[in-house]
Formats: sequence, structure tokens, C-alpha cells
Amino acid sequence: MSRTGSDWTLPRRRGSSFEKKDAPAAAPQAAAVASRSPRRPPRAIGGHRAGSAPPPQGASAMATRRLAARALAGAAGAAVAARPRREAARPGEPPSAWAARRGAAGALGGAPLGCEEPPRVHRGSRQQFEAIKRFRSKLANGETLVGIGVQLSDPTSTDALADCSDFIWYDTEHIPLSPEMLKWHMMVAHGKGCPAIVRVPGPNRVDGVGLFWGAFIKHALDMNADGIAVPQVRTAADVRSIVADCRYPTGGQRAPPYDKAQPSTVEDPNRHSRGFGPTTPMNYGRIPLTKYLEEADKNIFVCVMIETVEAISNIEEICSVPGLDCVILGANDMSAALGVPYQNEAPETLAAADKVIDAAKRHGKYVFFSTRYPAMAKKMAAKGCQILHVGHDVLAAVTYQEKLVEDIKGGPYIPR
Repeated sequence: MSRTGSDWTLPRRRGSSFEKKDAPAAAPQAAAVASRSPRRPPRAIGGHRAGSAPPPQGASAMATRRLAARALAGAAGAAVAARPRREAARPGEPPSAWAARRGAAGALGGAPLGCEEPPRVHRGSRQQFEAIKRFRSKLANGETLVGIGVQLSDPTSTDALADCSDFIWYDTEHIPLSPEMLKWHMMVAHGKGCPAIVRVPGPNRVDGVGLFWGAFIKHALDMNADGIAVPQVRTAADVRSIVADCRYPTGGQRAPPYDKAQPSTVEDPNRHSRGFGPTTPMNYGRIPLTKYLEEADKNIFVCVMIETVEAISNIEEICSVPGLDCVILGANDMSAALGVPYQNEAPETLAAADKVIDAAKRHGKYVFFSTRYPAMAKKMAAKGCQILHVGHDVLAAVTYQEKLVEDIKGGPYIPR
């Protein structure tokens, strides 16, 4: 940029129509510079090949570019105008109805813009019962389900195993998982679409009516367990109390068939009596109450463990309890109760297992078997056990590492 008198003279761009009136005064200087500089070979400008005829320059080129830009803008405007206008939701209209109308518009030839999606239910609300529904569907289709236990406190264990397991088993009877650890694990499991089944603590002995497992059931369900397993049951009355602890009271504003009021707990001690505190299961209030209550009662997977002599004797009555989904063969404690401790393949143990499996089949209940041995799991699957819990994360790591060391070293690890 140079200055001549009181006017500014801008360096002229080749082909530009923006020139000052006194620009010719700078021409001799430009000519002198050009004479000292060698001429550069032609180069490609805006897609025109070097050595070919250059594109039009000057005022005519600018006019041509303006006309092209106007034509392009007009075509873009016509394309946008041809698309259906986004229709706002009507006053008081629920999101589902709005989405249905938008979908109908798309079906008539008006697709929404690529970056636009109709409002849907929150992801957390959609996935709340997703895992357990898929679990139940697999069972209904006759599939054998295989899960693994988790004992490590870090939820990374659940995150790693959920994508290769039909369910995750959390044992709070024997493993010291704190409530917050258990909740974090189940959050991760639900994020992966894997159902979480929790075994709560149970009494080794039951005196009178002191069935304290109700508190543990409540905690596990409010932490968002999909299934509950209660150990050490003995009678059908025990099982009825467990079923009642897993389901909400009926009546009031609940939709059919849950709208019929129940008698008082004095008249019916085993009326549905799950306490209300589902902050997490209701997706923090985002799932409507009536819908949540219905889905929660319908989908909770209730299991009891058959591992006492009394339970084996009462198995027909136990399996006839409505609301019970599954009986679990607790082979270790069962064998101990039968006088052959931890001999899972002893004749006494196998005969008791056959009795439980036969009763469960007659009453439409699933049979669950837990073991650390894959061969035993296959054997029990052939007998009719459709749900198999095989091993746990710590055992899987140990088994893998021992095999790895043996394969590399050519023999087992020798402690030194």
C-alpha cells in the first residue's frame, strides 16, 4: 500500500475492478518491478489447467461470478422450500403423539432433515426393563443361558464381562460387596444391556416368623436389581413372603389388573408389600408412576434356592407358589444337608436334584444351577437346567493365567 498526496493507493490485484482514480501514477513503479522480476510460468487457478486459456478477468468475470452465486442460492432455497416444514407440538400434546404425526408426514413423502429426530423416551427410561425382558424372551425360546459371578469391587469387571454373558450374578450372601459398589456394578450392567441377579443374605436357621431377608430384598431392588435370589428357604410360606417382598401393593391408581385393593397385612401377611423408594429404577422420576409399577411387578425375576432337606421335602408346594419364576439348585449346601458335604455328584445329591427339576417342570418354573466346573454345567443342562451360573471373575482370571503360564513354560508354575 502506498500513499500519494492525501489519498491512499491500494496495491491493485490483477483483474480487480476496485481501483483508485490515481492508480495509474503507480504504473511506472509496477513496470519497473516487473522488469526486474522473471516472468513466472502459468499456474492453475481455481481449477483451470496451467498453460490453458486463463479464466475471464475484470468486471465481466465478477459479473459472471455474481450470476453463478445467485443461481446457486436460488437452487438451494428452492430445495429447502420443497422440504416439509417442521410442525411444532400442539398445546398439551404428548411427545409420542407429536412423533407419530411427524412419522406420518415422512410416510407421505416428507422426510425430516438429516440432523433432526423426533423426541423419544429418555435412554435411561427405555433401558430400565430392556435387559430383563430380553433375558425372559431367551428363556421362553428355550435358550440355555450362561452367566458369570462378579466378586471384584471395581465395576470394570462387570463392564468387561457383560458383553459375553447372558446375566451377571452378584452374591451378597458370601461376598462383601458394599451397597454402593453393588449399585455401581448394576449401573454398568444396565448400560451394557445385561441383567443383574442379586443373591441376598438369608438365615441358616429360621426361628418362628423372623424372616429378615425382606430388608435385603428391598435394598437390592431399589439399587435396580433385575432378579432376586433368596437362599436357605424351607417352606412355601417362606416363598410366598419373598414373592410379596418383590412386588408393590395393588389398588388405588394402579391400572388393571393391579387396581384391585389387597386386604390388610393382618388379614393376609403375604400381600404384596414391596416398600416404595425406586429413585434409580424410575430413572429419577422420568418413568410415569403407573407405568413403572406395572413393568416392575411384571418383570422382576424371583428365585429361591433349594438347599435344605425341608425345601426338598416341600418342593411340590414351593414350585406351585404364584409369582415365583425359578428354583436354584444349591448343590454344595444341599449335599451338606443330605450328609454328603460338597459331593455334587453323589447319588443322594443327584437324586435330590432330579426331584427338584421334575417338580419345577410340572409347575412351569425355570431351574438354575451354579457351579465352577463347565463339565458339570453341561451335565446339568442336559438334565433340564436352563440357567447356568459358571464361575466368577476372579476364578476366570486365575484359570486363564495358570493355563497361560503352563502353555508358555511347558508345565505348571512352581512357587519359589
